[in-house]
Parts: sequence; C-alpha cells; structure tokens
Amino acid sequence: MPVTQRLNNASQAAVTKPPTPVIITAEHSELNASAVGKAPRVGHKKSRNGCAQCKRRHVKCNEEAPCSNCLRHGVACSLAGGPFVPREDAKARRNSTTSRSPNAVPVATSMDATRSSSTASAAHSPASPNPFAILTGKIDRPMNQDSIWQLDLQLMHHYISHAKYVMTEDQDVEYIMQIWRDEIPKVAFSHDYVMHGLLGFSALHKATLEPQNAGYLQAAAVDHLDKALVLYRQDRGVPATAENANAKFAFTWLVALFAYAVPPSIPPIDAIVELFMLVKGIDAIVSDTWYWVAQGALAPMLNRGFQEAVTTSISGYNPLPDGMDFGLGHLDFMLGVEAMIYEERRSCAIVLAELKQIYQTVLQTQGGCSIANILCFPKQDSTSFAGLIKRKVPQAMIILAYYCVLLNVLDDRWWMQGWAARVLTDVLGDLDEVWKHWVEWPVEHVIMKQHKAGGLNSVPTTSTDESARIATLLI
Repeated sequence: MPVTQRLNNASQAAVTKPPTPVIITAEHSELNASAVGKAPRVGHKKSRNGCAQCKRRHVKCNEEAPCSNCLRHGVACSLAGGPFVPREDAKARRNSTTSRSPNAVPVATSMDATRSSSTASAAHSPASPNPFAILTGKIDRPMNQDSIWQLDLQLMHHYISHAKYVMTEDQDVEYIMQIWRDEIPKVAFSHDYVMHGLLGFSALHKATLEPQNAGYLQAAAVDHLDKALVLYRQDRGVPATAENANAKFAFTWLVALFAYAVPPSIPPIDAIVELFMLVKGIDAIVSDTWYWVAQGALAPMLNRGFQEAVTTSISGYNPLPDGMDFGLGHLDFMLGVEAMIYEERRSCAIVLAELKQIYQTVLQTQGGCSIANILCFPKQDSTSFAGLIKRKVPQAMIILAYYCVLLNVLDDRWWMQGWAARVLTDVLGDLDEVWKHWVEWPVEHVIMKQHKAGGLNSVPTTSTDESARIATLLI
C-alpha cells in the first residue's frame, strides 16, 4: 500500500475515533495542586454544640465558654450564660418576608422605647449645655407624671378665673381683659409652646396664693417652661407670618414676666445682666412680629396692653418720686469724675440718655406709664452695658441703681414684688464707699421706703436668674 494512502487512512481514523477519557485521581489532584502552589483542602470537625449566636450567624464555633467569636464581637455567648438567640434560617426568613404586608407599619418595641428615652436623655446630658437647668437647679422637677394632666386642668381653670390678676391690672378696660381671657388661650390652643408658657406662668401665680403648695407649683412651672422653650426653639427660625406672629409675640412676653416671677438661683445683680440680654431678644422678636400683630386680635396690646398698662387710681398721680429728673441730670457729672475708658464712658452715656427718655415718657403719660418701656431696658448697647455691670464698673452700677427706681414703679405686680429693692441692695453692697453717696436718692426711695412699710423681708423671693436660658433661645 502506498505511503500516501496509509497516511490518509490514519488521519480519518483519528478524526472518527472518540477521545479516550482521562481519569483524574486524588493523587493527580494533589500533584496538580502542589504544582500551582495551592494547599490541599483540610478536613474539619463539624460544630454541633456551638453557641446560639454563632449558629444564627452561620459561623463555626469553637464551643468554648464563651466562644472566641462572641469574645471578638463583644456579645453575650449562650455557652457562658448569655441569652439564647433562635436561629433564623433561610426558610424562616422567606416565610417572614412573604407574610409581611407591603404597607405594614412597624410596631415600636420596648427596646425602641428604651432607645428613644436614651436619645432624649442624651439631649439633656452634661455634654449638651442646658443653661435653664443650671439656673433653676434649686427647683425640683415633678416626678409623678400621672397627675400632671389634672394639674394642667387646674392651672388653666386658675388662669381663666384669675386672668385679671395674673396678667393685668386694667380691670376696667374690658377689651384688654377680653384679650387676656379669650384671645391668648386661643393662641395657646394652636401653639403648644404658648400653652406651656401660659400654664407655667399661671402655676407661679397660683403658688403665691397657696404657699403650702408653692414648691410643687414652682416645679410644675419650671417643667412647663422647659417644654415650652424646646418647642419654641423648633419654631424660632421660621419667619413671622400671620399664622405664627401672635404666638411669638405672646410667648416672648410670657417668658419675660416668667423671668421676674420665678424663684432665684443666682444673685439679683447677676440676674439683671441676663435680663438685659433677654430684653435684647424680646425687642428683636417684637419688631419682627409687629406688622402682623398690629393687624390681628392682639393689636390693642401694642397700644394699650403693655404700652399703658401701669395705671393709678388717682388721676394725675406721678408714680415716680420727686427729684428723679435732678438725679439723672447729676449723673452726667458723675461720668466725668474719674478717668474712664472711652468705650465704657460712651456705653454709660448712651444708656443714661435712654433712661432719661424713659423717665420723660413716664411723666408724659400723666398717671400711667409703659410696662414695655420699663422692662425693655436698655434697648441700646445692652451687651456692652451688661458687661460693665458684670465687671462691677461703679459708673454703670450707679446708673443701674437709678433704673431700680423705675422698676419699683411695677412693685405692686405680683411677679415684680421686691425685685427692685433686691437689685439695689446688691448694687449698694458692691460699691466702694467713695461712690455710695451717688445712690443715696435711689436707696431712700426704694429700700428705705420698703423698710418703713415693713415689707422688704415679707416680700416673696422672685428673681430673674431663669432668663439666662431664655436669652440663649430667643436671641
């Protein structure tokens, strides 16, 4: 047979003959693995007595107590007395997934409640400063929350029944009474922070009528203002509108009066510094809401409720003692007695000029003066002047002493009683002897007047230390 034919037959046979299968044994596998650098697979013992935590996570457990996995993850191991966690296999997960409705609402568990309470408490932890808690640290918060709603009903009833005594002295002006009795509660029902402020202020008034319950009522008052300020902070950055202007306006005045009425935790001279900063915030909010309030149900308060709320029963009676105009004029000379830093003298001169203007406003009302004008002092350069008071600069302290004469005009208000005398007493104690003759006239007409009446020691202690917290939230 020719060679060519033999080659053709061999090639055809190679094409048609199926390839012989190659059998790979374990020996070949180990050789091939070693050839490519892979280690042989090592057998292991199954863990049938592992902890519940490892079974749930589908990982091998070393069956120690506690096991190494639980130690590494910092969880309680069931082998060491930890909780038993049922295994959640794939079938159980599928069943739970299919049985859950797409619109199912998650149910809050006790763990969720604990977590929520922990989060809430963290917001008031020492890490986050809470000036109001510091300033009212001497007042215990209410512990029994079950009876709070009953007290709230009592406080609202007290406010409605005693509105003319709680908020105003204008008992003969029906439209002012109608605002405090009807309109302010309507605003409170629509804005929770106003409601809390109203109930808190009502609690302080009720405490003056029930001395045996004063501690409990004062605690409730502080608790209400705590809540009010938290809610107000959420609404603070919202611009004034027709819907919220009345609420902001009413609330700022409630907290201002509250600041005078709440029992003190700091000396009056320190409290007046915080009040000046509070006034700065109030003035800004009143300016922001004025346009909308002037068009609403609270409009009379802008012209009557606070602007002319200090009235007297005797027509033409001047609530200020004689000689104040002379004393204020004499203070111009006082600013030049000793050398002063230019900025300090300038700040004192600005505030003194404003004090003179308030005095002229009081005289022009012919028997009445403005609560707003007296409380909202100083409107100009309040930050610098407050700093001078804090540093006990004598010229600033003397101007403050004359301001106490104006504050004393409001001494018949339950929330202001004794306040001017306490501040003036602090001023007198902080002044050196060379300066004390400058405050003889205020001392005579405020402190000595109350001593003669025998009322200074009997006046309930109601100061404004609380205002530091409010100043931070309102400014």
